[in-house]
Amino acid sequence: MGEQGMESLPPLPRCLILDYYDSYTNNLLTLFTQLYSDEEVLRKVVVVKYDHYDWETFQRLILPNIDCIILSPGPGRPDKPSDIGFALDLIRQHPLPILGICLGHQAIGVAFGAKIINVPLIRHGHVVEVFPTDPSSDLFAPMPGHDVQASFAAVVYNSLVVDADSLPANLTVTAWTDPGSNLSTVMGLKHRDLPIWGVQYHPESISSTCGSSLLFRYIEAVHRIYNHPASYPRLETEILDSCAYRIATRQAKSAVSTQNSEIPRKLPSLPVEPRASSTHASTSRAASHQTSSARRAFSLVERSFEESGRHRSTADIFDSVIRCRASLKSGAMGEIWLDGESPTRATTTSLACPNFLLTYALASQTVTLRTPGKVLRSGLGTATTFWDWFDQAQQSLATPRSEIGGWKGGWVGWFSYEMKQESLQGYKADHRGDNGKSSLDGLDACWSWSDWLLERSSTGRWTLRAVIRAADAESLPIDAGVGKLLHQAGVSVGLLESQFDTLYSTISAALNDSMHKLESRDFEPFHIQPDTDGPAYRSSIEDCRESIRQGDSYELTLTTSFNAKLPPGLDPFHLYLQLRKSNPAYYSTYISFPSVVTPSGRGIYILSSSPERFLKIQVGESGRTIEMMPIKGTRKRLKKGVCACSLTSGCRRQSPGAKVCETERARIDEQIGQALQDDPKERAENLMIVDLIRSDLLSCCIPSTVTVPKLIALESYGVHNLVTTVRGCLGDAVSSVVAVKRCFPPGSMTGAPKLRSVQLLEQYEGNRQRGIYSGALGYISADGAVDLSVVIRTMVIQGNALSLGAGGAITWMSNADSEWAEVLTKVESVVGSLFSH
Repeated sequence: MGEQGMESLPPLPRCLILDYYDSYTNNLLTLFTQLYSDEEVLRKVVVVKYDHYDWETFQRLILPNIDCIILSPGPGRPDKPSDIGFALDLIRQHPLPILGICLGHQAIGVAFGAKIINVPLIRHGHVVEVFPTDPSSDLFAPMPGHDVQASFAAVVYNSLVVDADSLPANLTVTAWTDPGSNLSTVMGLKHRDLPIWGVQYHPESISSTCGSSLLFRYIEAVHRIYNHPASYPRLETEILDSCAYRIATRQAKSAVSTQNSEIPRKLPSLPVEPRASSTHASTSRAASHQTSSARRAFSLVERSFEESGRHRSTADIFDSVIRCRASLKSGAMGEIWLDGESPTRATTTSLACPNFLLTYALASQTVTLRTPGKVLRSGLGTATTFWDWFDQAQQSLATPRSEIGGWKGGWVGWFSYEMKQESLQGYKADHRGDNGKSSLDGLDACWSWSDWLLERSSTGRWTLRAVIRAADAESLPIDAGVGKLLHQAGVSVGLLESQFDTLYSTISAALNDSMHKLESRDFEPFHIQPDTDGPAYRSSIEDCRESIRQGDSYELTLTTSFNAKLPPGLDPFHLYLQLRKSNPAYYSTYISFPSVVTPSGRGIYILSSSPERFLKIQVGESGRTIEMMPIKGTRKRLKKGVCACSLTSGCRRQSPGAKVCETERARIDEQIGQALQDDPKERAENLMIVDLIRSDLLSCCIPSTVTVPKLIALESYGVHNLVTTVRGCLGDAVSSVVAVKRCFPPGSMTGAPKLRSVQLLEQYEGNRQRGIYSGALGYISADGAVDLSVVIRTMVIQGNALSLGAGGAITWMSNADSEWAEVLTKVESVVGSLFSH
């Protein structure tokens, strides 16, 4: 805002946002931070789930202690009690100024007698032109110092709308879209006599304009109603405790260092999680003690091998050092190769042999520690979740933050898609007990620990990294959690300095072993078949579209699984080498846990060529940043060597492979990518997920730091994809595991709103377990750094059974045949010539 606008800014009132489990609600905080500081917003604005309080409690405890209310967007209908809760009573009694958005806007209409109908043109994630009836007054008036606009651009996410013909006399329309046409719909409402306003569009969307001015005028109206007080009280602690997410501790303020000088350096003191029990509080105190002890016990070291092994291939080094070196594999649980084979981005690669595995079964809520000699189990009970338990484990084994980037030792593994049951607020599932069904026979989460790793930089130089245990350090507490299991199994975490020196010498010799040569192998094609065939998948697409028409979702990521029986003796490692060659990707990964037994046999192997980042956390003395990179939209590429010339272009089909032929192929391939980026349907899909990702990050980040430096950009690997980058700075009390939990599962694999879409997809996918597919895979470093991919383009092998998940985002604009063709394109990009359907 300019100086004139800042002079006119009223003090911020206490505002409660009633959240209808929408995936965009948190984005409203960014509108507040365009006007006020982060500290002020976090002290005065609270997001509360609509079913957190009953109506009687809300009237008695909440209404006397807030100044205004925003009713959020959300799935469903405002004339359906289970979808809207007590909002209609709230609106009719109008005890405070109210602003309704989308669902909240429609609720205002229903509360006073209007009807809800289907919008003439269903649009989700589309930018429309909004025309205020009077752009110079009320909430549509520009902020001081800005010009009046006859119309402005805004994003809509709605299948339903208030019927203009049914409006009662006490409501008046304040804005339209497509005025004067048969597509005209109500975009704004207000009560003629009461301080109640509503807008159908989403002012908080990344592509909406005039959102901050709408909020400014609403706050100005609230201020006027209260006779312009000099300031407003802080929110009561009990109300802050009811907030869906907190990003700072109540006990102390924390300085936040960031490159954005406009971001406040101090955060308010707020609770970490709502309604913490005494059990949770005592556990938190124990975690604090464990972290303090661990920081005395562990440190990070690294040592370069200079030129050793620099000119050998990474695959050859992995084979000779990790797979074939008996002294290094002794006492190891498997093999890890965080590959990152990328044709367009500089990447590192990391190789390791993990010491032990932690696995988790949702059905029994049991954590299992697996070592080469022992298997120990521990039930969590109903008092906690694996997310909380694993957070304690991470903090127990944590090292001080380091300026060294990337994975430095620690955890590598995955959270399966089914872990949504313990991460999504509002999710209800009977997954405990004998009737529960667990994916991968108790591998709903699987995390291995490695004391050391061998890393190759983008320049080819090898470095040994390790977690070092001080010889005289205090031991880990063994009264509970991971410390107890490790003690029972006799497992020591971290290397002694003498062990590090010996390891360095052993690996140095292996790097210089020029006699070792990796043998290549060919494979016979094998058949792979989908769980859901084309006709059934197309039918489910129509079910998804009907849910979208009914207003229950904006977008649904419908998936299926492709399966095969592998020929006897097939080596998953050599199959992975073929995958990394045919479909290189930034998150290429090979994981081998050969001793783990599943229902399909012995051994589980992950062969991934995922191009999509789920979540990356970088840590350092200056703070912690988090980044997400959702992908939506896929097109098949024209591969090198393919003649795409016509009779009048390129080689004219006379000289396939010639330079002029390759130039024409590259030109057409570029056109395919550009057409993908320009496609309105694809852009809408992306925008829906981008807004969802922003809201996810606002659950754990300082609000004003959440930015979108790259929006719907084209990236081309084995296929063309559209990619967006969203970044933020983590709040001081949000640990790395908690940040992952609050953003899980990946929004690109659910659709939006996330909770309702997940529930619908379970129905349309026949309650089939997705398992690792659609989950998150990667590392959580000993110092809290994180880099996780979305598990797509990934083969999972158990025994001799191979599975490969694939799917696509379904919107109202989806064409069933095109969507199924996109699924097959994704599968073929992974299995290539082995593909048969």
